Amino acid sequence: MANVYNGMVSGLSKIATGTPAAFCRKVSSATITRSANNIRNAGIGGQLQVRKGTDEITLDMTCVGVSNTDLALWFPTTAGVQVASFPDFLVEVDDGSNGLEYVLSGGQPSSATITCSGGASSQLEVQLQAKFTTATEQAAGTDVPVYNSVIGHTINDITVAQGTGTYGVLSFSLSCDLGTEMVNTMDGKSAASKTIPTSYIITTVNPSLTVETTDEWQMDTMDGDTWTAGNITITCANGVTAENSTITLTNWVPSELNIPLEAEGMVSFGHSFEPGSGTMYNRVTFS
Repeated sequence: MANVYNGMVSGLSKIATGTPAAFCRKVSSATITRSANNIRNAGIGGQLQVRKGTDEITLDMTCVGVSNTDLALWFPTTAGVQVASFPDFLVEVDDGSNGLEYVLSGGQPSSATITCSGGASSQLEVQLQAKFTTATEQAAGTDVPVYNSVIGHTINDITVAQGTGTYGVLSFSLSCDLGTEMVNTMDGKSAASKTIPTSYIITTVNPSLTVETTDEWQMDTMDGDTWTAGNITITCANGVTAENSTITLTNWVPSELNIPLEAEGMVSFGHSFEPGSGTMYNRVTFS
């Protein structure tokens, strides 16, 4: 019978020098994608030439209970082309005797989305993507992923505010696209590792926020000729001091507001925001 794996024998965490370290409370789902970027050329006479291109390794994960320090890596506060001290990750599937285990290294953050979707049982979740130069395979069970014990933040722990106003926020989604791209230089690569890229760099910092509310959120601000930027704060306080978090969006402006017209049910208002004038970086901070 072929090997069969389930979520109880899968794992993901940070790792450094062979020592696993907790990245989150739980991983709802995750995927490693390896693209060979094959070079494929058809020729006359029905000939086909195929060569392996450059290995592109992408990790996508949906998590609960990621620390402020780790989340901030996806929202850079300084100018540059790389995020310093970005962690390696340990990913495994293991049925006790067979499996796969990889250490992903040489990585950079790619995109992030922090959401609280609304509803009676919603909580704060994060969808994160990172890209890595190297996936080092090791025997299943060599290292064991670990997790933290935070309780997380439910909708009842979260306050979203612009200034002193209250607008009945039902849900929000805070995203950041970093435009992460591969660097692949021709510097005399070694045999058996020629298809490993040199590095990844961040080419932009592009955060955005969408909010759904029960009350119109200053729709008249769309009337003027210029913007008056303001701060938006997302406060997450679950009663555990060490886990409390405040996300501050500095000098943001509206980008789209809408008023839905419905025949039945509750009408809610959709709002989108983006950073106003200033630097691209340091517009979303965690404390």
